[in-house]
Formats: sequence, C-alpha cells, structure tokens
Amino acid sequence: MEMREESCYLVGIKGTGMANLALLLMRMGASVRGCDVQETFLTDLSLHRGGIVVDTGFDPAHLSGSATMVIHSSAYHRDLPILQAAKAKHIPLYSYPEFLALLSTKQDSYAVAGTHGKTTTTSVAAHILKEASEGDFPFYALYGSSALNQEDALYQGSECALFEACEYQDHFLSYHLRGVLVTCIEYDHPDYFSDLDAVKASFRRLVDKLEKGGMLIVCSDDREARELLSYARRTRSDLTLLEYGFTAPGPFRILENPDSTFSLSLLPEYSFALSVHAKALVLDHIGAVVLALSVLLDRPKPRLYLQDKGLLSDEVLPSVTSLLMSQLASFPGCRARTEVLAEEGGVVYVDDYAHHPSEILTSLEELRSAYPHSKQLVLFCPHTASRTKAFLSSFASALAQADALIIQSTYASARQDSCAVEDTSALLLEAVQEAIGTSGKPVAYAKDDQACVELAGLWLQERWLCITMGAGNNRPLGPHIAAFRRSLS
Repeated sequence: MEMREESCYLVGIKGTGMANLALLLMRMGASVRGCDVQETFLTDLSLHRGGIVVDTGFDPAHLSGSATMVIHSSAYHRDLPILQAAKAKHIPLYSYPEFLALLSTKQDSYAVAGTHGKTTTTSVAAHILKEASEGDFPFYALYGSSALNQEDALYQGSECALFEACEYQDHFLSYHLRGVLVTCIEYDHPDYFSDLDAVKASFRRLVDKLEKGGMLIVCSDDREARELLSYARRTRSDLTLLEYGFTAPGPFRILENPDSTFSLSLLPEYSFALSVHAKALVLDHIGAVVLALSVLLDRPKPRLYLQDKGLLSDEVLPSVTSLLMSQLASFPGCRARTEVLAEEGGVVYVDDYAHHPSEILTSLEELRSAYPHSKQLVLFCPHTASRTKAFLSSFASALAQADALIIQSTYASARQDSCAVEDTSALLLEAVQEAIGTSGKPVAYAKDDQACVELAGLWLQERWLCITMGAGNNRPLGPHIAAFRRSLS
C-alpha cells in the first residue's frame, strides 16, 4: 500500500497493535504522529526510537491540518472529541480493525486467528519467513507484540502480508484473507459473545469469507478447531485444508522424542529442539512453520526467496519444511510473553500478558519447566470485569497453581463493558482463597501499586520468580520491587 503522501494521526497510539501499526506506516513512507494517555506503557520506547511524536491526552487541538487520515484504537468510541473533530474536518477516519481490513485488500493477506496463541504464532511465522529468505521475501507482518530483538516494524515489501486477526466484535470478519490459521477456539470476550456457540459461529463465518482457492490451517489438538475443519470440508471444497498437532493425521503430526526434541511425521529422521516447553507453545511454534510453509509455497516463484541450501527439489514439502524448522532455534521470543526482564538478588522478574485462565495455566507451566527449582509469585491484574466474572471459578483454579499471589485492582482500560464500574478483584480474591483451601499459600489483595510493591518485596526470597501478569499495565512494577528489596538489605 502506497503511503508516501499520507500523514497519519493515531489516537490511542500506545496500544501494542496501534504502536506496531504506527511503526509499519513509517516503514511504508507515511508521516506518523499520535496521542494517548500520559501513563508509560511498554510501547513508549519503541515509539520514541521510531521518532514518532506522541501528544498527551485527546485534545482536538492535537489534530493538525496536515493529517490525511486518522486511525483510532477500538478501545475508543467515535464520540471522543478528537475523533469528532476529525469527522467535522472530513478527514478519513478508521478504527484499528477497519484500517487492517483496508490493508488486507492491498495484497494477498494471511492471518492467525484463535482464542489463544495468535501473537506468538504470528511472530514466529514472521521470524522464520524473514530468516529463511535472508530478508528477501517481500512481505510485512502486523500483530499485537514484537519479537524481543525487533526494534522496528517487520516490513520487507508488500507482495503479501501476515496479520494477527482477533475475533472480538467479529473484527476479523472484515478482513480480506487468502488464508488463515486457527490455533484454538474457546469462550472469551463475554461482553460481546453470549456463549461458546456464538464464538464458533463467528469462526464459521470467517471460513465462509476466505478467498476462493485459499487455505485453512487448524490445530487438530483443539476439539473446536477440528470441528471447524469438518465444517470447511462440508462447505468449502475449494480450500486447501491442513492440520497440525500431536494428534494430527498427515505430514504435520508432532512426534516427541526421548531426548526432549521433536520431529514431524513428514521428517521423522529430522529432530529439532525448541526453546519452549509448554504443549500449547510447542503447538504455536509448529503451527507457525505450517503457516510460513503455506504462505511461501503459495507464491508464484517461491525459489526466489529461499537460501541456497533450501532450493526446491523434487521433494518440495520436506525440503522447505526442514529449512523453515531450522530457523525456530533463533526465535528470541515475544515481548510480554513469559518475558524475562531482569534477575536481581536471586529473583527472576518476568512479564506475561496472560489474561484468560487457559493462558495463565500455559504461562505457569512454561515457567515451571524453565525454572523447575523456583517458586512463583504472581502479581495478577484482572482485565475487564465482565471477563473476570464470567470465568471466576476458572481464574481462581488457574491462579491457585502459583506458589503465592497478589491480586491487583481490575485494570481500568478505555474499553468499557457492562461490569466496568465494578472492581471484581474482591470476588476473585475470595474465589482463589477457596480454591487453595488449607494449602497455606499466601494470597492477598493490593489496593494500589505501592502496596503491591511492598508486599511483593517482603514475600520474595532467593530462587523465586516474580511474575507481573495480565493485560493491564503492571509490567513497570518489577524494577520498583527490586529497588524496595534492596532498601531492605
């Protein structure tokens, strides 16, 4: 998409997706500026490094006469004064998903969808496409985080694009997609979907909308994803259908080897190690390989984008698959996905975005495998009161797996829901206390950040993990906790 003549103003620019979009637009040649709250977020540094000016607040005066389009986070409604000002000035106005929908029409577009694992799978797929082609594959990627070694948007050209596609409010139904990978389907976003059946119906509509002759890839280990594949077999005979997983039939069945490595049924003699341990994360990495393979082989001349050692042979599938799999070991991980921030005083500080019970279980499993002799203190910031109430029992059961827990106030995001005025942290605390029973695990509620810092600082000991967790903004607490512990020495 040609953006060299565009001056883009992004409202809510500090959100992970919005910040990555801002950097991508810069790489595409646009002039970019934006605004957001004063609070410091994970994305502040990348925006600063990218040379993007961020205005504080949402004053309509921020909107200069040079803006040719305004893109706003879906967390903000059109009645926001600055958005009203854009409308009054007849400046083209898009929500984040609306602009992604526009981008998706400009080239062959592929996406990762699913309740969990979208960001990791998209990031890994983008990484291995980039590395396997030595930077020559003309694609770009846009998703809700960034790889740990990535300081700028991943933009190598615009022959095709890779997106993270979220089901919330049916956003992904507006995208024009040639192919999609579905990681799993589970009930989430209770402020929009009434039940699991409503979520499943949304994914079926996604399959209905795929480009003719396109592709659907699913994880066979997930029951609802398998059901979606069956639906596609009945209704979309034009699609290429692929499945992967520990139970998948065909070439992409994952085999566990005695030495803790893995193989695929396509290449049983080729073993590979992964930097992740939790089953869900292994699935995300292999799904990324299948997606990258499918995208690459969907191009008219895939040979042009491969390293010499990966030139296409008579055995196309194993040749390209082995090349892509060889890049997995160099994937550095994603920001805020079991990300190790620091180690000080015998404590490892970790940040993780998990905000759904299933994600919490996966993250704690991964960290327990990586640090088998360490105890886990979780500082959990609930995100959206409606989600907390809908999954209260499951949240309690998942969080009870930690060795110690501090519950913070429900994050007051710009996205409102029917329970927004109610802080559900007290309900969650009570449910967790019931779940842990008489085990003696310490559990407490912290009314504010300072209380959380002091309590965590007092509880932590050597060989503990301190995990800031949730979709809120508690990541900055780690350095403050470390400083508080130093003050106790």
